[in-house]
Amino acid sequence: MMMDFDRPLFADNRDGRSMLAALRGHLDWLANTYKDPVSVDIATGYFNPAGFAMIAEELLRTDKVRLLLGAEPTTPPKQSFPKPGEKRGKAYDVQRIDQALQDTEEGLKEDRDILGFSPEVDQTIHKLLDFLESGKVEVRRYSHGFLHGKAFLFIGGDGRNEGVISGSSNFTAAGLYSNRELNLGHYDPRVVNQVADWFQDMWDESEPYDLAEIYEARFREYSPYLIYLRVLYELYGEEIRQEAEQKHQLQLTTFQNDGLFRAERILDQYNGVIIADGVGLGKTFIGGALIEQTIREQRQRVLLIAPAVLRDGAWTWFRHEYNLQFEVLSYQEFENLPEFGGHGTTHLWFDPNEYTTVIIDEAHAFRNPDTNRARALRRMLQGSPPKKLVLMTATPVNNSLWDLFNMLSYFVGHDAAFAHQGIRSLRQRFHDAVSEDPFDLRPDMLFDVLDATTVRRTRHFVKRYYPNEQVPGLNGVIRFPDPHVMQVEYSLDNVLPGFFDEFAQALAPEEGEPLLTLARYWPSRYKYRPDPEDQQREAALVGLLRSGLLKRFESSVHAFANTAARMAQSHDAFLAAMDRGFIPTPQAILEWGETDNDEVFDELLLETDSEPITLYDADTLRRDVQRDRDLLRQFANTASGITQDQDPKLHQLVDELVEIASQAETEGLDAEDRCNKRKVIIFSYFSDTVGWLEKHLFAAIQSDPRLSAFADRAVSVSSSSPQHSISREDAVFGFAPVSTRAPASKRDNRFDILITTDVLAEGENLQQCRHIINYDLPWNPMRLVQRNGRIDRIGSPHRDVYIRCFFPDRELDALLTLEERIRMKLAQAAASIGVESEVIPDGAVSNHVFTETREQIQALQREDAEILISGGEEPNAFSGEEYRQELRHGLLNYRDEITSLPWAAGSGFIGLEKGHFFCAKIGEHVYLRFVPFNENAIISDLLGCLRMVTCAESTQRHMPDELRNSAYNAWSKARNDIYDEWGFSTDPANLQPRVRPLLREAAQHLRSYPPEINQPELIAVLDALEAPLERRIEKQFREIMKQDDIGNYPMSARIVEKVQELGLQPFEPPQPLPPIDEEEIQLIVWMAVDSYP
Repeated sequence: MMMDFDRPLFADNRDGRSMLAALRGHLDWLANTYKDPVSVDIATGYFNPAGFAMIAEELLRTDKVRLLLGAEPTTPPKQSFPKPGEKRGKAYDVQRIDQALQDTEEGLKEDRDILGFSPEVDQTIHKLLDFLESGKVEVRRYSHGFLHGKAFLFIGGDGRNEGVISGSSNFTAAGLYSNRELNLGHYDPRVVNQVADWFQDMWDESEPYDLAEIYEARFREYSPYLIYLRVLYELYGEEIRQEAEQKHQLQLTTFQNDGLFRAERILDQYNGVIIADGVGLGKTFIGGALIEQTIREQRQRVLLIAPAVLRDGAWTWFRHEYNLQFEVLSYQEFENLPEFGGHGTTHLWFDPNEYTTVIIDEAHAFRNPDTNRARALRRMLQGSPPKKLVLMTATPVNNSLWDLFNMLSYFVGHDAAFAHQGIRSLRQRFHDAVSEDPFDLRPDMLFDVLDATTVRRTRHFVKRYYPNEQVPGLNGVIRFPDPHVMQVEYSLDNVLPGFFDEFAQALAPEEGEPLLTLARYWPSRYKYRPDPEDQQREAALVGLLRSGLLKRFESSVHAFANTAARMAQSHDAFLAAMDRGFIPTPQAILEWGETDNDEVFDELLLETDSEPITLYDADTLRRDVQRDRDLLRQFANTASGITQDQDPKLHQLVDELVEIASQAETEGLDAEDRCNKRKVIIFSYFSDTVGWLEKHLFAAIQSDPRLSAFADRAVSVSSSSPQHSISREDAVFGFAPVSTRAPASKRDNRFDILITTDVLAEGENLQQCRHIINYDLPWNPMRLVQRNGRIDRIGSPHRDVYIRCFFPDRELDALLTLEERIRMKLAQAAASIGVESEVIPDGAVSNHVFTETREQIQALQREDAEILISGGEEPNAFSGEEYRQELRHGLLNYRDEITSLPWAAGSGFIGLEKGHFFCAKIGEHVYLRFVPFNENAIISDLLGCLRMVTCAESTQRHMPDELRNSAYNAWSKARNDIYDEWGFSTDPANLQPRVRPLLREAAQHLRSYPPEINQPELIAVLDALEAPLERRIEKQFREIMKQDDIGNYPMSARIVEKVQELGLQPFEPPQPLPPIDEEEIQLIVWMAVDSYP
């Protein structure tokens, strides 16, 4: 049926009979028929700008438009009678109508929000606003009932009611064009006048309605801070809402409660969490609350693993204080459990599968994946359903980012676990972070992973956001003692006169090659056909050894002499191996770190393999090894000739102890207070130095009356003197029985001097102590932060704590320059073998990092305590916790403004880099992008984007026309980038694991020679093998696969045993995302960022 466009009678949006054509046709007919402009009255349940745009030109030519809005009733399935307790009769009807009106208004806003962001859309909305504000449009809303009827009433230029088109179509784009509708046109004056009367009655009963306000909100001049808060709300809003509903029986501070909720949320998602709050912030209480919840609320079993001193101290106290029964094992007890192949006598209380949660205190002790305790942990975590793992440590990164990776690997099941966040390989992400800047322990590109798996707040964070926080049980607000750094000067040259210059020439001269080649640790340089990967590893090894020798030289002549002698002996062994026709090769170290402790240095000296001598230039290698051996032996002989009486550094240490004792005697209020005020921990990186100190101090205390207060009150926990040895637990309890919550049998206050390595720099509550002496140069200032955390804690009885640092004053610059030169030489060597990436974590590629470290060392020499006050964190450091807390504070003052912001609202300010920031969503997935103005690569990582828009409440709005007008093009680029990222994850082929070749070979072997296990178990083993596993795991299977002396079926059995031993779980690839259209990417808010001129 053809439509009469002048006076249309029927419109159903089919076969050319659209409501749009009907309205346009009749309005055109009226305009051509009447000399004066016509008027239009419109009654509709819904309205949207797209519908207006369709007939905008026709409406703009009218004299007057009255728009009556209303609400349609809910669909029949949703209608219901009042429930008991609800309103009745008319009050119930009013409630339903009010709800429908509210839903309609929300619908108007939702339609506004999904319009998109383009010049065309904004022009349409501006045209609508101009029309609504032109003075010839009046809008009202009927609120006394449901508005079932829809009508378009036309009034001619002479004021007569000309016609009406009425039916089911709302004034929306869908109603006018695409929905299945039914509308009839009437031009009989009697009918039309009746409709006009109906409209007038409805109009008179309606109230004025500000429709323009809904759309004008999109263009308001919002503050940058409000836009920033909305971004944080999209990221963290739901999480903040949920945490307010959590309740726990343990008394916790607000910041501990906030951390507890985060930990619970992460546990629910990943079955594991790292609680990495800074030292002294109460990780134990967060862990305790998790234990309480598991035992009391969930009625499940918990296993806690902790250092023995914490097992017997803080955790024993905690069990009794809160009447919680859970099992606590020391590290040694756990790794020796017979259940996991150990030879200990302690057994678990229950079968391993009966525990649902494992909590590890000081969990950095599990960072090495190849130790017995790591293997025991993987066995413990086996089973279904998966156990939850809580790792508590203030230092998740000790020497390298790989420490963190290894801890995450315990509960992040597979390499592709974060594919839904665009991280297709966790190992590759860490590798990229290390390559970009190996010594940056907080790289931006790991922010997403850390934020998803880790709870970490610093003391700077707590001081800033919880300034008046009350601490349960401590009768007061949170307060940390004030740290004071004190420089202790000594002369390195007075220890070994003239030796330093000779030593520097051997290690890293300004010009030419070092005299000490360390060829024994770099044999690939002498190989006829060297493997570049071996060269890279060995180059790194040599750099670390040079650095380690330098640090031992500065620490003490005793440590230096012992190390040089031990290395010389290993050269003899190397030469003996050469005489037998093979070359020992150094351990293939894959994870690099510093050499400021004995454990790492000793690992560097290990050998794991050997090769035939015929592959090498043996004569040149032998010559260099012999020269190195003789030089090392010469160093050892020179250093060992110095006695303790000849060591001025030791005498200076005695003077510092005298001053500490005198100060305590003067300031102490009573005997107990004087005792606490003279307590001092003496730290050294190296156990050889600890033994050197112990021997001298024990003698000095007996002979020097100035040290009488310390008589029989000194102890060492890492000693080379067996007659004075004592267990670590007894030493700690005897030194600080109050703050360690020592068990009743060990509460005697026995010691005032504690000499130790960094074995006590973490995890101990030693705030009963007032002083720390750092006997070595603070090569790694973060070590000092960790040590300071032993005494600088919430609940310390001291208002001030004192941190003494030994500095070779005249030689400091020379020492630091030599260390820098060692790194530079290593970088040059790496370049010569074609290695472009960093070979050790503080080499020349990240030279700015060492420069920063040097500045921190020099600040400590100036007695600047800022690094201790800040906890080693930059004051402007970014973290997920900072952003969440910013949102919590923002919601207190601006909740309604944040949540009601229209989509595509924007602002601008002067920030870090010129460009445009966008926050977008696809469904519930949030995407951030920053598009630089200078055509640089789009920034897509979470922290990189957030950093660009981080601002304060006081930040002024700044929106130049250039940036406002270019925002559309920038959004197009950002949207395309988001679409490409989403599209990649829709293809299952892109989400398949990257399986290492040998693991595929092992899986194929099982298929060819099936082991004696049932089919479901075999499938699980195969799925576990054909997964994105690490190289170290592949290495363990290689050792099985290369065994030629076992049959195929026994090899299959061993492969299965290894899978079970390692606790490998079947891999579940991430589900592909559903395909979308680009228009489904919705812009939430945006920000124009200008740069300073």
